[in-house]
This record gives sequence, structure tokens and C-alpha cells, in this order.
Amino acid sequence: MAALKEVFQRALGLHQAGRLSEAQGLYRQVLAADRRHFDSLHLLGLSLVQSGAVSAGVDHMRRAIAIRADFPEAHYNLGHALLTRREPEEALAAFNRAIALNPRDAQYHLEAGNALKDLGRNDEAFTAYETALALDPAMAQAWNNRGIALKDDGRHEEALASYDRALKLQPHYPEAHSNRGNALKELRRFDEALASHDRAIGLNPGYAEAHYNRGNVLSDLKRPDEALASFDAALRLEPDHAEARNNKAHLLLGRGRFAEGFANYAARWRSAGAAAQPLQAGIAPWAGEAGGHLLLWAEQGIGDEIFFASLLSLLPLATMRVTLAADKRLHAIYRRSFPQLGIIDSDDPAATAASGFTAQAAIGDLGNILKLDAGRIGERRMPYLFSDPMRRADLRLQNEVLRRKPVCGIAWKSANKNFGAEKSLRLRDLAPVLTVPGVNFVNLQYGDVADEIADVQQALGIAVHRAAGVDVFADIDGLMALLDCCDVVLTTSNVTAHVAGAIGKQAAVLVPAGKGCLWYWQGGANNLWYPSLHRIVQERPGNWDSAIAAAAAWIREHT
Repeated sequence: MAALKEVFQRALGLHQAGRLSEAQGLYRQVLAADRRHFDSLHLLGLSLVQSGAVSAGVDHMRRAIAIRADFPEAHYNLGHALLTRREPEEALAAFNRAIALNPRDAQYHLEAGNALKDLGRNDEAFTAYETALALDPAMAQAWNNRGIALKDDGRHEEALASYDRALKLQPHYPEAHSNRGNALKELRRFDEALASHDRAIGLNPGYAEAHYNRGNVLSDLKRPDEALASFDAALRLEPDHAEARNNKAHLLLGRGRFAEGFANYAARWRSAGAAAQPLQAGIAPWAGEAGGHLLLWAEQGIGDEIFFASLLSLLPLATMRVTLAADKRLHAIYRRSFPQLGIIDSDDPAATAASGFTAQAAIGDLGNILKLDAGRIGERRMPYLFSDPMRRADLRLQNEVLRRKPVCGIAWKSANKNFGAEKSLRLRDLAPVLTVPGVNFVNLQYGDVADEIADVQQALGIAVHRAAGVDVFADIDGLMALLDCCDVVLTTSNVTAHVAGAIGKQAAVLVPAGKGCLWYWQGGANNLWYPSLHRIVQERPGNWDSAIAAAAAWIREHT
């Protein structure tokens, strides 16, 4: 028994010295003699996790807990390993068991907060960080993670203060410096944000996330070459950094470097917040070969679905069988505009199960497969979508305003969850446009905007007419017909802009500077992707004044 204890102590010493492989050999020696030796099972599991064998480590820690369930540190270590394995639900359960056994340990509450954060339960994560700080106010990591929860809730000033508390406690904390830079970026304090990321990189040059964050600030500062260099630095350190590769792709595409951009564009499916790529097992990826039955998957959001549908006109639909899985709101439009195209519902996985597809691709991947360049983009059919003439006639019958001249359709908001605020403004902000004499304005904005329309009527004496016979959110076919009844359109960067461009409607698009300026809106005033659209870009983020003045001038010129 004394000899066994001595072997365990030697194993523990080696473990603490970081000599994991040697320690593991001795833990196993103990377990060969006593397979229920709790400490050896627990610490062998921990050392396996530390050496990268996470699944084996989890198995050993669970076996240890089955022997002794009242040791909180074992539950905590199991939870940490499960977080590493991206199993936050099970990790949270383990952390909660540790907390139940020792509710006064701040570290347990911190890690429970991290699991809650991974589960998207942001309010509960914030509460867990607050509990950790009540137990240990000097815990810099809890202040940092509290800041992340506040940032994700849009409370950027409070997040900044939380990062500052972390850095007061631990000045050489690279993650807190870079997170501070992210908060400053959201507050449009770009030079300070850049300095924070530079400080993080100075402390840890191998910190890929700081290089990525620095690239985002440089992109907002309109310094694309430096932004690309930062994204490349992040990718050298972490080649699988999906967000860095995705943002690099967007920068390249926005600068017209289509071959490089589309080659990196597949990273969009792995980047933060993106839905899982819909490609199905058992169907080969399409590489551009002729013949067979091709399944194309729609993109992320109805605006992108409409945008990439222009590439359908580059496919040999007369000689090749192609089926598109699309949002059902677009089915009638696609059948009318591409009669040779098969259509199935993208929300019905069973529709693809027995259809004999020989190849598949996400429709956005056609950019890479077809080797798009500016010339090839110019070969697309324009317009490529067509409105329903019967719907146009019915709308004109139902709405007297649509029989007047000129009619300007107007939309002013985006519902994009990531940067809709940057792309949106209030209807009243468009007063210089709405007061252009002789123009009849028709609402194209989805959502409940009745109060804004009433406010403009009362404040300016201007009517923004709501068309009967169409729901501009649920009825995209009706929205398309309504747009086609307008002489011109003014819109922010939203679905309305894509529909207008797809049908070749003369329209001006208000585009934000920095965050929210998507790659396909970049370039000159006349858009390469949508030739009928005129881009009007903010001079600086957050200020629409000059863009609105330019929009009013454009409306006067085109009506």
C-alpha cells in the first residue's frame, strides 16, 4: 500500500511539472493495482485532456466521479473538458454539480457562465459572472467575460468599463485588450480600437483573434490592404479561423478580386452566426461538369437568395437538369423567370431524399465553380427576374396612387440581426427626400411602420401610401409587382434593394460606411451586380445627412 502511494505521489509530481506522458504511465500503474483508485482515475483523465486526448480524458473523469461523486473539482474538470469538446449543455450540468458541492468557488461560477454563453443564454451567463465577481472581485477573467456578455447585449459602454476593470487588475491581459478594442469599434472610436488590438498583439504576437479583430477595424477605416494583411496574419496562425477567411473573402470580392474572393467564400458557412451549410451526405459536390441532375441550395437569407439567383442565367439550363432548393416565397417568381428550372422547398429536407441528384452546390459557390470575373458577371441576363403582369394590373386597380406619375417606392430599414441598425434610419430622417415636390411616395418597408408613416404625415404633411393587396414581407411576388409599378425606388440595403436590382428597376440604394457595407455594394456609384441601381454611400459611419441630400437630388433628377 505504501509503495502504491509512493507511485501516485511520483505521478502527481510529474503531472505538476508538466511531464504528462510520464505521469500518465504512473497513474496507469496505480490503476493496474487498484482500478478504483479515485485520484489516479481523475488525474489521469485531467492529464489526458491537457495532452489533447479529450474524449479519453472525459471517460476517465466520468469513471472517477462514478466512484466518488462528492468531489467538486472532478465535476469542474469534467465540465471544462466538455466545453473543450463543444458540449456546453453537459458542461453546464457538470459545473452546476460542482457549484452545488461548493457554492463559494468563484471559478465554478465563471465556467458555468462560459457554458451558458456558448448555449446562447446571455442573461444567465451575465448573472453567473456577477456571482463570480461577488465572490472574488479581483477575478480579471470574470470582468473580461462579463464585458463580452454586455457587448453581445449591445451595451458597449458598459462592456468597455468591464474590460477596463479587467485590465486594471491584470494590465498584461491580451484578450481583454482585444475585447476592449471590439467595444471601441462598436462605439465608432476606431483609432482607439486599433490601438487596443495593437496592444494585444504586442503582448501576444501569436494571438490570432487579435489580428482578426484588428483587420475588422482597418476594414471599417477603409484601409483594405492593411485589413487583408491582418486577416492573413490571423490565418497563418490559425488556418481554420473561419471568420478571418470569410471577412478576407468579402474584402477581396468588394475590391473586384473575384477569383481569390470566391475561392475563400466557402468559409461563410463556418463563420460566426452562419447557419449550417445545407449540403447533404451522399450527393457529390459539383465541380462544373456537364450532365447529371444538379441540386443547388439557396443562400443565407432571402436577400442573398435573390442576389445569387442571377448566376442561374450563366448555367446551361436548356441542356442541363438543375433543381433549386429555395424559400417558398420565391417559388412562383423562379418558375416564371426560369421555366426550365426545377424548384423544391428549402425547408423540406424530404424533398431531396429520393430525387436522384448526382451533384450539389450552394448557389453562392457558383462564383468559384464558374470562375467569375467582371466580364463573366456582365454576361448574366438582366433583368433576371420578372414580376407578374396580372399582379401589377391588380395593384394598379386597387391603388389609385399607383396610377399617378411619378411614383417613388421607399424603404428605410433592415432587419439583419448582425448589422441592421447600421443599415437603417427613421422615415422622418428622409424629410429632404419626402419633400421633393410632385412625387407620390409608396411604402415598400416590411414590418410595423404605421407610427412612422403617421408621424411624417403629421410633421411634414406628406403621405406615404400603403398599397392594398400586398404584404411586402410575406408576399415577395406581390412586393416585386409593387416595385414594378413604381417609376423609381429609394431603399436602404435590404431585400427591397435586391428585388429592385433583379427586375432592373431604376433605384437608389443608401449604403452604410464601414460595418454593414456588404461586399456586393462596394465599388463605384453604378453597381456591377445590379446595373440599374445607384449606390449612395455614407461619408462616415452613423451619419446619413450627406447621403440623404444626395438621394433627394437623385429623386429630383429621375422623376
